Amino acid sequence: IIIFLLITKSNVYRPDAYLYHLPFVDILNHNKIIIGLSNLHFRFGHTSIIQYSSSIFNNYIFLNNGIFFPLAIVASAIITNFILNLFNSIKKNKYDIQFFFILFVVIFISYKMNRYGEYGNDAPAHFMFFYLISEILKSSPEKNYNVPELILISAFILMNKVTMGFSIILPFLFKKFSTSLIINKTNFFTLIFLFLWFTKNILISGCIIYPIKNLCFSGLSWSDIKLTEKVSVETEAWAKGWIDQKGEDKFSTSNYIKDFNWIETWSQTHLKKINSIFSPYIIFLFIIFLILLIKSKKNNYANKPLIYIYLISLLGTFSLVWFLKVPVFRFGYSYIISFVCLILAYFIYSRNNLENKKIFMCIIFLCISIFVIKNSIRIFDPSKIHFGRIWPKIKLFDKKEELKEIKVNNFTYYESPSECGFGYPPCTNYKNLKLKSNIVNSYVVLEKLF
Repeated sequence: IIIFLLITKSNVYRPDAYLYHLPFVDILNHNKIIIGLSNLHFRFGHTSIIQYSSSIFNNYIFLNNGIFFPLAIVASAIITNFILNLFNSIKKNKYDIQFFFILFVVIFISYKMNRYGEYGNDAPAHFMFFYLISEILKSSPEKNYNVPELILISAFILMNKVTMGFSIILPFLFKKFSTSLIINKTNFFTLIFLFLWFTKNILISGCIIYPIKNLCFSGLSWSDIKLTEKVSVETEAWAKGWIDQKGEDKFSTSNYIKDFNWIETWSQTHLKKINSIFSPYIIFLFIIFLILLIKSKKNNYANKPLIYIYLISLLGTFSLVWFLKVPVFRFGYSYIISFVCLILAYFIYSRNNLENKKIFMCIIFLCISIFVIKNSIRIFDPSKIHFGRIWPKIKLFDKKEELKEIKVNNFTYYESPSECGFGYPPCTNYKNLKLKSNIVNSYVVLEKLF
């Protein structure tokens, strides 16, 4: 039901979906791995594992429309897990720190993460990060969590969004190291998968993680270190609002990110947007927190495990690094939301909340109702019936003639006048690229002509 609500008559995340998400899925379905693919479009250097999942779902059952399922599956799986956790806790009268963390996160999901068209590559990582924190909280001082499984989840998060890479250290922080913790089948699978992922990154871009210059190999013929460094600086500058500068004296991208030159412009643009999103949520959350604080009774359980303080401190640190490096909402909002939710959960969980069952049920049903109603309004909106489609739109061009066919030696790609979309791989929106191609053991190698 959740997948149906998310996908039906939705849009894809613009402009990134048409710019490189869908084109990359298209390439995966029609080509062997293209070595140096980032030379065709630099964004192909930092695509997500979700694009590979999407390409697998492009099959004989769902055809091209199958590529929409992975995003919806991740979202629906986490939402279902969280809702069932809440109902089970209420049924057992078990109101621990995990319960309140999940409750506060579910409120955010129903408020801000309820539209498929806003997911992109970011939402799966944020959904999984919320789940990772909830699983760590699931373990009380007397119970253990499954470290290898959480390491696998962390690796999935990293492969979805590099800016969420801090998640990889969380499973290790609260356990004593042992041979069984390190040497096991799940960790072996995770290491193999990460090795293959990093190898893929090197083949596509020349970097272990793109576009981090220090993790790139300058000796590879398809590696473009200057472009990598430029992309790294520009990504940070754009995240800090470089494009929103006003007046004639504008900083270059490299100078803009130095010495907090970006703070003023960022505060007038990105910060206002972030405040417009966070403020209603924080106010609503604080009202619920006060109600629970007033109505609940003080419990005798005063010794709160240090694990929660450590976790709050780490989430605060992650949020600070996000602010200093890439302070755009979609790159790291689960750090901030988890930080806020865990602080409130920490102060409320040790109180006796048995009398608040009706409040909890009302909040849960309100969240479910908001999610269902917002998506139902989109699906049954009379003004959208004429669209004549159930699935999200993936093609921008109906005819190949609308694209320019470029041949480089024995390699052919398409040049788009705008974004590429799905249907004619490989495709790029960059004009007049100076490339050369070679065939090495049946694999195409794309290199820049300097």
